Amino acid sequence: MKNKIAKYIIFMLLLFLILTCIGQAAPTTMTPSEIINESIEVLKEMSASEDSGAFGALLKEAEGIAIFPSIIKIGWGIGGQYGKGLILRKDSRVGIWYGPAFAKIKSISVGPQIGIQSIALVLVISNERGIEGFMEDNFTLGGTASIAAGPLGRSLSADTDYKFKASIYSYSISKGAYIGVSFQGSAIEEDSKANELFYGKSISNRTILKNKITVNPAVLKLLLLIKKISK
Repeated sequence: MKNKIAKYIIFMLLLFLILTCIGQAAPTTMTPSEIINESIEVLKEMSASEDSGAFGALLKEAEGIAIFPSIIKIGWGIGGQYGKGLILRKDSRVGIWYGPAFAKIKSISVGPQIGIQSIALVLVISNERGIEGFMEDNFTLGGTASIAAGPLGRSLSADTDYKFKASIYSYSISKGAYIGVSFQGSAIEEDSKANELFYGKSISNRTILKNKITVNPAVLKLLLLIKKISK
């Protein structure tokens, strides 16, 4: 009985330590403008890679994209992650992009993992099921919307059957050492404060992704970059 209590106390102390470290290290105060500008830099870095061709081809046919430019992952038996980002939805019929809507990603996990890492995460949303998840107040990656690692290479091969296999395809750029990295099961939550700060009023991700077209210069720069990568 005493051993169980001791293990529980150690577990809670580790969990508290992980959450405290994430809270101190994660970019919790990033403004919408900072998220947009850092998202531009992430896409620039990705487009410079030799494997960016497949990413661009996938993005060309996508229903949307979510970019989290700085996610902090910390783990020591118990792991956690936190970051902020944005979502854009494309109306393929007319080629119009809606957004951005802002969101947070976070998770707590238990298992073999150790280290600290900063990750830039790009999620290519391939179908309506995937985009529907990002319209909710919160949803879980790999739940109703399946997630898989995005294809790499200079182009998508003719026999690549990626279509409809997953709702979301993930790409990441990482710095630091971490063993046991996975975004399966991570929670995506609407960032209501960021939405209100950017649009000047309370507005949901669903309303933004269905109706909002912005002429914000930084967002237009981001959209031009997406168009360039996916042409």
